[in-house]
Amino acid sequence: MKKAQRLEGIDISLIRQINALATPLSTNLGIGEPNIEPDDTLRDFARRAAGTGSWHYTPNAGSLALRKLLAAGTPFDPKSEICVTAGTQEGLFAVFQAFVDPGDEVLVPNPGFVSYTALARLAGATPVSYDIEPPEWRLAVDAVVSKITPRTKLIVVNSPSNPLGAVVGEETLKAIADAGPLVVADEIYREIWYDAPPPTMRAMSDNVIVVDGMSKSHSMTGLRLGWVMARESLMKPIVTAHQYVATCASSFSQSLAEMILADAAWNSGWLERVRAQFRDQREAALYAIERELEAKVSPPAGAFYAFAPVPTCDTLFLATALATDAAVLVIPGVAFGPLGEGFVRISFAAPVEQIGTGIERMGRYLRGLGR
Repeated sequence: MKKAQRLEGIDISLIRQINALATPLSTNLGIGEPNIEPDDTLRDFARRAAGTGSWHYTPNAGSLALRKLLAAGTPFDPKSEICVTAGTQEGLFAVFQAFVDPGDEVLVPNPGFVSYTALARLAGATPVSYDIEPPEWRLAVDAVVSKITPRTKLIVVNSPSNPLGAVVGEETLKAIADAGPLVVADEIYREIWYDAPPPTMRAMSDNVIVVDGMSKSHSMTGLRLGWVMARESLMKPIVTAHQYVATCASSFSQSLAEMILADAAWNSGWLERVRAQFRDQREAALYAIERELEAKVSPPAGAFYAFAPVPTCDTLFLATALATDAAVLVIPGVAFGPLGEGFVRISFAAPVEQIGTGIERMGRYLRGLGR
């Protein structure tokens, strides 16, 4: 049987391919998953959600009680402008299915998260990259606006960025919001920041669709809980697409998220602890990168990734060799677009000791190659 044409040129991501090389001896600095365990309160929330919450369908858009909590402090109507999704990945898929037609163009960041290009192709569109230049990885408005054509349907913005950890400035975000096409703002890392909260696109324009979730901020990657925020005219087709992808997000995960958001004091303290832990791990990673890889990386302003330069023009070969010969997993920069070549993504969502061990193994391997 021949696979569907829409899957031509689309494979399992390089992130997953590299992580599939892991062994019990591997030091994993590849997977984008928080290394933060639930505290007693969060575990109690989970027990209560399992014991007292509904095990039945919620409305397609999610429980109204949760949507009201998500809408607090935003301009969105919880009844018609928020949809709870099975993680941000499903939310993004629903958005693309709702708006992108064959022949359209979708502007995606380069370097940028691997899913955006694939989602555009699955919808029959052409992904068109806009460049974010090293070493500071500051997004310039002209880099995006200059790529807009009459065929541009969506512009994808990810801040804080995976894989760069960079935050896009408010003026730049506002200019993109007002550029004309629909904008999809992927803000899954918005609660993970180090010096100042990153600006959000939530109230910038009626043309903006915001995708967010709890996978990264609350270490809930396996519970698949995300949401989409958009004006009602945009939300209707998103909810329709979402219905035929997932029906509704997990009722257990929704009940758990409701308990988390309802306890504002605990949630605020949890997020502060998360940021403090990642801040320590970020410093450990930057120190080890400078010492072992002889590279200077600007401290990422958000997320938990360092995009580190390496002395090679074939980062896929290097990442594969590191996984098989040095027992350390990092993601080749080329996985995130052509401008990622010459870099690797190092996740510092790992214990400090593991970060040091993994980067030391990288340095030893590179020195063995004669750099």
